[in-house]
Amino acid sequence: MNDTEQLVKDALGKLAERTPHPGPTLNALRRKRKQQRSNIFLIATAGVAAVAVLIFAGVIASDRYAPPTGNDAAAALVPGNGQGVVALKYSPHWLPEGFTETLRAVNPDGTTARVWTTPSAPQVDAPRIELDSGLDYKGELAEWQDAAVRGLKARVQVSGTSAVVEWKAQDKLVVQVVGVTDPKETALRVADSVRADSNVTFQAPFKVKDKHANEFKGTSPGDWSARLSPAPVDVTVFSATPDFSGKKTEPVTVRGKQGVVLDGRAVAVQEGGVWISATSTGDRSVQDLVAAINDVTIAPNLDTGWIGKK
Repeated sequence: MNDTEQLVKDALGKLAERTPHPGPTLNALRRKRKQQRSNIFLIATAGVAAVAVLIFAGVIASDRYAPPTGNDAAAALVPGNGQGVVALKYSPHWLPEGFTETLRAVNPDGTTARVWTTPSAPQVDAPRIELDSGLDYKGELAEWQDAAVRGLKARVQVSGTSAVVEWKAQDKLVVQVVGVTDPKETALRVADSVRADSNVTFQAPFKVKDKHANEFKGTSPGDWSARLSPAPVDVTVFSATPDFSGKKTEPVTVRGKQGVVLDGRAVAVQEGGVWISATSTGDRSVQDLVAAINDVTIAPNLDTGWIGKK
């Protein structure tokens, strides 16, 4: 066994053990979005939709409504710039103590999700707060109850230690909380604190040809992973040295250097300070996986500073 294979055997899974399970978020993002009704607010001179959410939320933390500035409106209207940067558009200004951001995800149609967790545990049912934009909540925790978010009509579901608040501004917004005491009160307080934010973005850490990563998660700026999925080949770029313990591996040439084939279904290689892996979700060959990794371009200015912040 060579040094590269030993490194690969020594550690992939460290990050997975500590980061939140992405299933609930990604399942929601992958659901087909319902057709939204036309917005009645129009900017006559430009012929484009105005950002109504900014009128009710503004970019300030007070409870007073305020109209947006021109720059804020423009930022919220543009979902992406073609360079793997997507405007997330909204931020909560209140979270319970101990929650920090650990995941951001986007869809090509502009729907987005952000997740905050506590350092305690990565399980699916561990404490989690999620803010979704543009998504229709499909879950059925319980019967909907009428509610209000900053004077706007809203509805809430509560079940055990989980709650969901859904309301409509310029976009449909959903706050989900899991594993907290007083879930209804927590969810409504988080929702009340949500404001338009022209500065928060999803910046894809890599792309495969012209397709950018759509999921970015981690526990700290130095401990993260990003993924492009779903696709015939799932491609992941991550910071932790992988661990393929107990798996059958063999060497393979990829990106002009030696990488590792795992059980004939995955390929991994180190590139500078990160690792790149490709996994078949169907009947793709090792050559297909190698080709996918060869097509990866790492973002030159990788932004991980948001990971682990409130």
